[in-house]
Amino acid sequence: MLGTSGNLSILIDEPAIRQTGEPAKNFQFLITASGKDKGELTEDDFLLVDINGNPAENGSLKPSAETLLHSAIYKHTSAKAVFHVHTTNSTLLSMQNTECGVQNGIEFSGLEMLKGLGFKTHEVKINIPIIENSQDMKYLASIAPSYINEDVPGLILKGHGIYAWGKSVQEAKRHVEIFEFLFEYRVKELTLRKN
Repeated sequence: MLGTSGNLSILIDEPAIRQTGEPAKNFQFLITASGKDKGELTEDDFLLVDINGNPAENGSLKPSAETLLHSAIYKHTSAKAVFHVHTTNSTLLSMQNTECGVQNGIEFSGLEMLKGLGFKTHEVKINIPIIENSQDMKYLASIAPSYINEDVPGLILKGHGIYAWGKSVQEAKRHVEIFEFLFEYRVKELTLRKN
């Protein structure tokens, strides 16, 4: 994570009724504070927020501007941790056109590394959705659920970066790493095709 880019969160209170398909009524999660250097984080750089992204305790820290997107992911998945990173490869691919096989998502199949996303075989086809970026986080949080696929623990904001989640911090980290492998693979594949 470069400089102050990206944000990390972890669920504290599990939404009890989320599994019924109804919106969660109440939960809290820790999220990185806005403007913190992600390479030098300490426990003092996280703050507790509620389902609406509001700080749950008094203090001088301001939650990440993208807190509502984390909340939307928690409401609509079984995630316990959400990591958002601005990688060069995810950003680059999200800006490509349909001639490169990219528009509303990036497809992968047949790669052994797909197993790192929880699939039992490499013989699957996945699509990592791409959402048009906006500075209106309420709007993004409202449309994100329509892009979420519980089987594919990630989505990309166009020109911005990937959100990856998991049922633990370790799983979310692994998913970020697997997605980055896939994106690097695709960038190199496209480069070889042009040569």
